[in-house]
Amino acid sequence: MKEFKDKVLVVTGGGRGIGRAIAVEAAKRGMKCVVNDIDGDAARSVVAELKALGTEAVAQEADISLYENIEALLKLTLDTFGRVDILCNNAGCAVSGPIWELPKRDIDWIAELNFLSHIYGMKVFIPQMIKQGTPCEIINTESTAGLMTSGKATMYHCTKAAGVAASESVYMGLKEHGYPITVHCLVPAYVKTTIHLADLHRPERYKMNDDPYYTSEEYKAGQIRSERGVMSGIEDWYVGEAVFTAIEDEKFYIFTHPESQVIAQGRVQRLASGVNPMLG
Repeated sequence: MKEFKDKVLVVTGGGRGIGRAIAVEAAKRGMKCVVNDIDGDAARSVVAELKALGTEAVAQEADISLYENIEALLKLTLDTFGRVDILCNNAGCAVSGPIWELPKRDIDWIAELNFLSHIYGMKVFIPQMIKQGTPCEIINTESTAGLMTSGKATMYHCTKAAGVAASESVYMGLKEHGYPITVHCLVPAYVKTTIHLADLHRPERYKMNDDPYYTSEEYKAGQIRSERGVMSGIEDWYVGEAVFTAIEDEKFYIFTHPESQVIAQGRVQRLASGVNPMLG
């Protein structure tokens, strides 16, 4: 996709951070925007910002880890603008900790938001894109954490690795069917966002309770590690620009840090050659 004016972008988790940066870049290119966030005030604030840039925009306040809310997001998009051209599955969360200490509520929440919401987004939006028959783009915000592992944030690594694999698989499947839909996998390292502030993003059903983990030294240490990492990262606007450059250049992987490209080199070569890694 080279031309963006008057096309429609949908972004989840668009109330701040990378999601907001992508929406702002879209507005600068004349796109209409649908901004989802569980924090309705944040989503509406971004919509006001986009309108000030001269574009049309609408907000959805919803927990995007629930399938019915993604169906509602598509309906809002079609009712408002009649089409969708770019879907950004961006919403995500992070809670650090070893799997044997992490509360089940956090395991479920991270799995639903980081992975299932991206699967649900593609499941719901791709049929509409196929029906339109027009060139469309999907950007899945994953992470360098999906290309490597550590012992500090097991669920984050697991879900991001699953997201990378899903992005690759759906990309290849769409190409095999000849659909004019391109998937991109955004794999940043540290970016200055609020992802480490878990309570900003929690739905009511996963609010922190009296589980002793939330007052443990392990949890506190994880919060400190996450904040230090995030605050050492690049500015979110840079990621927004990188996304649109990758769309224009038809790149599957969207790299914002040189180390990510080195880690993913083998996967990049397989995708470029169209070789199924299971078959050689």
